[in-house]
Amino acid sequence: MAIFRRLSNGLSCGDSIPFYHDGVYHLFFLSVPENTVRYPERVRNTWQHVISRNLTDWEELPPVLLPGDGTELDQDGCWTGSVIYADGKYHIFYTGYHIDSEFPQTICHAVSDDCITFTKDPKSPLIVPDTRYYESIDWRDAYIFYNDEEECYWMLIAARKNEGPSNRRGVVVLYTSADLEHFEHRGVIYEPWHTNCPECPEMYKMGDYWYLVYSRFSERAQTIYRVSKSPYGPWRTPKFDGIDNRRFYAAKSLLDDRGRRIYFAWTPEREKKSDNELWQTGGDYAVPHQVIPMEDGNLKIVMPEEICAYVRKKKLSYSFTKRLGTIREYGDKALEVSSIGTLSYGFFDVEQKNLMLECNIKASDCADYFGLTINTDEDIDNGYLLAFNRATQMVSLNKLPAPLDPFWSTLSGKPIIPAEVDGPRVCEKTFPFQDGDIIPVKCVLTDTMIEIFVGEQVAFSYRTYQEMPYRIGVFAQDCNVEYHNISFTFCE
Repeated sequence: MAIFRRLSNGLSCGDSIPFYHDGVYHLFFLSVPENTVRYPERVRNTWQHVISRNLTDWEELPPVLLPGDGTELDQDGCWTGSVIYADGKYHIFYTGYHIDSEFPQTICHAVSDDCITFTKDPKSPLIVPDTRYYESIDWRDAYIFYNDEEECYWMLIAARKNEGPSNRRGVVVLYTSADLEHFEHRGVIYEPWHTNCPECPEMYKMGDYWYLVYSRFSERAQTIYRVSKSPYGPWRTPKFDGIDNRRFYAAKSLLDDRGRRIYFAWTPEREKKSDNELWQTGGDYAVPHQVIPMEDGNLKIVMPEEICAYVRKKKLSYSFTKRLGTIREYGDKALEVSSIGTLSYGFFDVEQKNLMLECNIKASDCADYFGLTINTDEDIDNGYLLAFNRATQMVSLNKLPAPLDPFWSTLSGKPIIPAEVDGPRVCEKTFPFQDGDIIPVKCVLTDTMIEIFVGEQVAFSYRTYQEMPYRIGVFAQDCNVEYHNISFTFCE
């Protein structure tokens, strides 16, 4: 497989714990119990394990952590943590969940000689919340790394303070250690007052900047990052905040021997496999995201070259059909869409459902927006638009039809469309561009997944179950747009 999605037994995948050592990419991750939907049964997680040496061929290995029995600290689930190699051994620091305990979430430890078979540490829990400062219910997702500047191990813990606005108490707490056995509480290292809990935190340095990355567990759920010149902060919000959007969740990264920082995350599934049902914890793994630091501390987001190379192996032929407006074809590599003051659009006909479209987009005389149609009907009334908006300097994935104000629905006689929790722009990011700029786009469509990489800067991951007759196409509203170097390849 080119992209790891889920285990062969079909179980949904949850939080990632990627780890690289000695030429091997390890992806540890949580899996949800079979035939579960909601909390608490859904979160009685097991730590699963797959490995690869090239990011495209993955081998399944036995689980490394199973929930305990009886009154054990992790009887209700082995939750997220991290892996480190130190002193000839592999160490897992994870969250033990015991729903009825005085401390439902505690930091536990397991150790291995081979990174395959792990033994739980009988001394667990290593760390419990100090209720003088923190709530007992949220104390999880330990991230361990060696801080060369401080010459000791740092552990970050996702937590909540025991006072302050109830939906904004989430903090990142720092512990330090010289030996991975004894840990010292160093207090709160990040206190944004904007989330219930900063889930799955991690910290690393690239270039001149330190990065603090976490998943915001709130109404604006998303894996985001903050930037500082010091590991102690202050942690500032970058211009291009976010590793992806809200459906690329609980993202964690590894650093390989080429110095690349690569993220893994899951895209949730929906109950009853319907676009109208609730999102669930767990789903399928998305295309990995490589992040590259810019001079100002912002991160570029790109598809790793191994996956690009693999997907590009099998070329797909296509034809194009104009549906509205003025569109000219130039061989099988380019389109010119002329749409001043109006709308033009059309669709590609490709021989495979699972595919990757690559192209370069150049707009001129742009007054409104342009982009790609994805999984739409003939009238592009239903489906998705990847839209570049010149005025707002944004790129978004728009879901159609958007909900109308009930007043207008009543007047028109159209049914009231329930509001999607993600909003009509299900993904959206800042994306500055000018007339004449070349915008490279990769769009991966596989089964129910939509995954897009834009301009080596922005990535979107989303899921839709609705089958539509037109897989992908182009559109322009009040602008002229050229699509160059068009290619389709098969994506397993």
